[in-house]
Amino acid sequence: MEEERRARSSRNAATVAAAFLMTLMSVVVEVTGNVQLQSYDVARTTFGAATATFYGGNNAEGTSGGFCGYENPFTRGYGVYTAAISDSLLANGLNCGACFEVKCDYDASDYTRQYCYQGQSTTITATNLSPPGLNGEHHFDLTYPMFTKIASMIAGRIPVQYRRVSCVKQGGIRFTIVGNPQWNLVLVYNMAGDGNVYGLNIKGQNSDWCWCNRNWGENWQSSAVLVNQALSFEVTSGSGTTKSFWNVADSNWQHGQTYEADSNF
Repeated sequence: MEEERRARSSRNAATVAAAFLMTLMSVVVEVTGNVQLQSYDVARTTFGAATATFYGGNNAEGTSGGFCGYENPFTRGYGVYTAAISDSLLANGLNCGACFEVKCDYDASDYTRQYCYQGQSTTITATNLSPPGLNGEHHFDLTYPMFTKIASMIAGRIPVQYRRVSCVKQGGIRFTIVGNPQWNLVLVYNMAGDGNVYGLNIKGQNSDWCWCNRNWGENWQSSAVLVNQALSFEVTSGSGTTKSFWNVADSNWQHGQTYEADSNF
């Protein structure tokens, strides 16, 4: 009897362990299978609620630098059409480069009807991190020129409606490479479509594809030795679309330089 009890106990333990393993595997598949997908709040194409403020003056002073690693958005081609957004939308940098249409919630109150411009909206690229709204809501800290497209500067802080839109950029996607022969840091920018990078691979003409991991913002790093090889890049966007850009830099490429592909998303 004791031997039978032990055998039955072992079978039960094995069954529980197998069930746990199957559950764990299903969770892993679910998580990894959807790692490229954006949350509804970020990817929504219908308008949702947020708040907005502004910073700087007419020249958008204070725009340089920022959480996403673009350094100077003016030299990167973004200009004043940028914003710092709360981490509820920026997702620790995963959504750097994403584009949003923002408009004042004109009918929210007598205050907004006084200071907001009805029917006016602006489209910005997320290049920096801002604090959340006063009550923890999604928030956009716009440049002064972008804020004053949708409301009077007197308004200060306004309720807005926002939605994700496709990014429209001039020219090809661009890659700035810094580092040394044993380490490469690649900034990806001027990206159309989704605008944000969720994965990057790099390939030398004599090498296989090398996986890069995110360093910070839109800066991606690899320890592959790729000197004296023409470089190609494989970019996965926020919605999971992957596109290859072949021979973006020739074999004489140098660290500290920017290379532009002949196409974009």
